[in-house]
Amino acid sequence: MRARRRPGRGGRPLRAEGETVLYAAGIPFVSLAEDRARRGDILQLRAVAGVERAGGSTWQSLARGTGNVEADYLNGEIVLLGRLHGVPTPANETARRLVVAAAQRGAAPGSLTPSDFLAEVARAAHP
Repeated sequence: MRARRRPGRGGRPLRAEGETVLYAAGIPFVSLAEDRARRGDILQLRAVAGVERAGGSTWQSLARGTGNVEADYLNGEIVLLGRLHGVPTPANETARRLVVAAAQRGAAPGSLTPSDFLAEVARAAHP
């Protein structure tokens, strides 16, 4: 199993909601382009001892089958800020719910396709 280096189309609505929420809350942030320019080549993801990076902490928690993930804290914070500032966050709430459920049932990372995730987000946004 190999992790994606950047969020794909499934991650785009998560980031868009996050940026909208942070803006509404008055919390400064930088764009992906600004972050890449700031970091330059300081952060380089590469193989360690011949093993490719397996993904972020959530991916790794699912791969290890820990039964828990950080989604309540990561996506949940965006959801909470959205509620406090009147910004809908169906993608982050859906991601939080689905990832927590996946961890609890021991699902492997990548077991939900981006298309399936986006369909779940659409259902959540327009019940």
